[in-house]
Amino acid sequence: MTSASHDPHLHASHRPYQPRGAARQLLYCRDTEVLIEGPAGTGKTRAVLEKIHLCASKYPGMRALLVRKTRQSMTQSVLVTFETHVLPDDSPILQGPSRATRMSYHYPNGSEVVVGGIDKSSRIMSTEYDMIAVFEGRELTQDDWESLLTRLRHGVMPYQQALIDTNPDAPTHWLNQRALQ
Repeated sequence: MTSASHDPHLHASHRPYQPRGAARQLLYCRDTEVLIEGPAGTGKTRAVLEKIHLCASKYPGMRALLVRKTRQSMTQSVLVTFETHVLPDDSPILQGPSRATRMSYHYPNGSEVVVGGIDKSSRIMSTEYDMIAVFEGRELTQDDWESLLTRLRHGVMPYQQALIDTNPDAPTHWLNQRALQ
């Protein structure tokens, strides 16, 4: 097995990325719950996916979950960004099923990035993760979020983290209220 540090397919030099502002802060943040909020097109999703990829490459055997309200809604959004902007074109991680039917991405070091939807929660709630990334967080209820947090218990990484990206909403939305606590 090739280690992540010696696998040229896992190095960022293949897909240059220059995070700025909140995206840069996100890469170093180890808080258990993280909200990244901003207008469309500001790089929130890319930043979250870059962090997931870096952690999957750095921590052999870690498990991450990429989730939206429905799995189907990720095929032409989140997964396109992951496959075309984060992972190198010839990455072994891209081998296997097509984007539409893919259930996970397997890294050479044993890490796994699982893809799911809250609508089929039995598929994602019966396991443990080191990281959970929720995209379009406004689609989820607070109960959905709190249920996902119970899955942060894999323990391979030195910290467990749930990330949620969303476009701006009213200050009274549960996401904004939770971020203030």
